[in-house]
Amino acid sequence: MRIRPPRVGRPRSESSNHSAGQGDPAPSQGISLATRLTQESRVLPDEASDIVAQLARILTAGHASGHVHGDVRPATIGFGPDGRVVFISAPAPRAGESLPYLAPERIERQRPGTASDIYALGAVFFELLVGRPPYAGRSPERIGSLVTVPGQIDGLVTAMLADEPVKRPKAEEVLAVLESGVDAPPKRIVAPSARTWRSGRFSPPVLGALMVLLLTGLVFGSWGALRAGEAASTMGRAEPLAEILPTSFALAFNLSVERDALRSSGRVSAEFLKVTNESIKAWTREVDGIEASDDPGLRRRTERTAAALERLSDFRVAARLGDRANADADVATYTNAVNGLFDLAAELPTFQDDDLARQARNLESIGPVSEVLGFERKIMATALRKGEISEKGISDLSAAQSSWTTHSESIYEDAAPPTRKALDSISGGSFAYGSYGVTSQRAVIRVLNARDVDDVVRQLKDGSAGVAVDQFWLADAATFVQDLKNVIVDAAQKLADDIDAKHSSAQNRLNGWRVLIVVSLVALAALGVATYRARRRSGEA
Repeated sequence: MRIRPPRVGRPRSESSNHSAGQGDPAPSQGISLATRLTQESRVLPDEASDIVAQLARILTAGHASGHVHGDVRPATIGFGPDGRVVFISAPAPRAGESLPYLAPERIERQRPGTASDIYALGAVFFELLVGRPPYAGRSPERIGSLVTVPGQIDGLVTAMLADEPVKRPKAEEVLAVLESGVDAPPKRIVAPSARTWRSGRFSPPVLGALMVLLLTGLVFGSWGALRAGEAASTMGRAEPLAEILPTSFALAFNLSVERDALRSSGRVSAEFLKVTNESIKAWTREVDGIEASDDPGLRRRTERTAAALERLSDFRVAARLGDRANADADVATYTNAVNGLFDLAAELPTFQDDDLARQARNLESIGPVSEVLGFERKIMATALRKGEISEKGISDLSAAQSSWTTHSESIYEDAAPPTRKALDSISGGSFAYGSYGVTSQRAVIRVLNARDVDDVVRQLKDGSAGVAVDQFWLADAATFVQDLKNVIVDAAQKLADDIDAKHSSAQNRLNGWRVLIVVSLVALAALGVATYRARRRSGEA
């Protein structure tokens, strides 16, 4: 049977003071505990204990008679004009309204028992003290970790809210603790010891586990910060140099064309010279804008290259005027400048990232490739101009062509897919095989196969439109070099962009690891202080 609320309006006698709620009327002027809690949020521990004691007295009588209330919650608890606490009728709860007061077995749809009433009363006790009911479905927090209450109340509420019904006290035991005020409640009730940790809701094992986790996070954070710092440092050193590589390579290719024309008595148009002049200005501006003070190797190389370009300026003016009196010296000066520009790629640091390492390695090989092509152009132009080629010329041309084929194959294999596609485009799909699809390179192969230039001279004359054969061939070779320049400059720009992106990524990772380290240190310090204070209070107790 259930404990029924009193019928409102029925007179009550003094003798009913200890059995209200089992047929005795509730005063019509009273309000519900739910209404009061909306006004006051929570009550003092003494008053809360008195309210719960009165309800426990009612439940004791009811349970002794075999009655179960089954709906203990603030809405079914009321106050009479004399302050007496009784159970009252209340509308059916809205969805979820009664959930915090349902014992675990009730949530699992088991029939309510006397222990279910005790759980619900414990939830009401919890709400009176804390200002909110315990969270449904969770093990409730210890009252002592939320508000200051006597030790016996902390232990009593904890016992009343035990998950297992058999571990909850009986109504008369609850009443005995609250009326006697004893420090040690019955054995059935688990009371906090004098050494209760009041440093928060964490017990010593939990604090220890948290410290282990934080220490682990600190170790991993330090390791991650070290790795990210190394990557950020490497990318930071590479970034200034990578930014000037595209301009450096463009200028190097332009100067190599001028040099090779000087070697072979060719001519360079005024328009091309103007383009090179603009390249020199652009390179000078970019070099002036980079910070190389922390990189002695880069500083020395850029200074040497800048000096070579200064010396080259006078030679370029003389060459433009047709003065070839010092052609050999001019070629050497050109070569120094070209090599200095191409060799800037060698100053890139060693990358752990395989993709960046492959791109950098490819760019480092462009200097030797340019030199081989220049040597090849010198031999071919001389042979075509004379109409013959010596055995030594054949031998030198064969060595140059073999070296070019080896280098081009290596460049193609290590190139990124977009770069491969561009190399195929400028060579008719033959870049990896010596670029035989290019007219100038195909002429070289035919000379080597025939071991003379006669057939090549005749074929070139047919398409030269009256231009000297050697100049016609040099123009086609220069076009191929310019096409190759565009591809390599794009590849250098891609490397610069990738380094910039990876530098930003590494810096972000480093900052993230630093935040983790700081948070871990602060948390460790806080846990250490909390543990120290808790142990100190425990020792004092």
